Amino acid sequence: MISEISVDEETIEPGIVVEADSRSNPLLVDCGAGTIYRLAQAGFDITCFDTVLLTHHHLDYVADLPSLLKARWPQDSSTGMIADPPGTREYLSAFLDIDLLLERLDVPFREYDSSQSTLCGFDIETCETIHSASGFAYRIDDVFTFSGDTVVSESVARFADGSSVLVHDCAYYDEEEMNHATPHQLGQTLADVDIDDFYLAHFYPDAAANADAMRRTVSEYVPATVHIPADLETIQIQASE
Repeated sequence: MISEISVDEETIEPGIVVEADSRSNPLLVDCGAGTIYRLAQAGFDITCFDTVLLTHHHLDYVADLPSLLKARWPQDSSTGMIADPPGTREYLSAFLDIDLLLERLDVPFREYDSSQSTLCGFDIETCETIHSASGFAYRIDDVFTFSGDTVVSESVARFADGSSVLVHDCAYYDEEEMNHATPHQLGQTLADVDIDDFYLAHFYPDAAANADAMRRTVSEYVPATVHIPADLETIQIQASE
C-alpha cells in the first residue's frame, strides 16, 4: 500500500510522485512544467519513472514530458508507459516528437477506460471528470484520490469517499468558475464525504493570493482536515489493512 506521496501542487503545474517501500519504482502522476526540476530537488533519479499516469492532456499537466522521456534516451530505448485518457496519444504526438523522441524511443501508451487496473504495483481506479478536456480522477490503492482538473461533481465526491487523502482542483477563489472548482462548491458537495485529509490544489493567481481564506471556507463544510500543499511536501499515508 502507499507509504508516501510527494506533492508539487502549490502552483499551477501539477506533478505528484506516489511511492511505497514495497515497490521498486515510484509512479509519477502528471508532469507539468517544473516537474523535472522539482524531482531533482527531491532527490529522485528521473530515469526511475517507468510509468507516467496522466489525468488529462492539457499543457500545464504534460509540459515536462519531453524532458522526462529524453532523460531515458542515453540509457535505453524503452520509456515504460504513458497511461492516459483516450485520445491523449493523438493530441500529444507532435509535442512528443520534439527531438524525434517518438522515433528514437519506444513510447507505449495505455488508454484507460473506466475500469480498475494495476500500474507499478498500485491498484488504480478511475472516475471520469468534467473539464474542457476528457480526463479521469484516480484512486490509488484505495487510500489516495487525485481529482485532476474538474468542476465539482457528485460522481467524484462518491469516488473519493473513504479515501485517507484527497487532492482536489480548486483553481478559482470564489465566484468565477470555468471548468474548475471553487471552495464553496467543494465544501458544499463534499460535506458528507469521509476523508481524513483534504488538500486544495492547482491554484490560479487569485486563488493563490487567497489560499488561507479558501482553506477556511472549505473547512466550514467538511469534517476533514483541510490543507494547502507546498511544493516538495511529502504526505505520509498509513497502509490500509
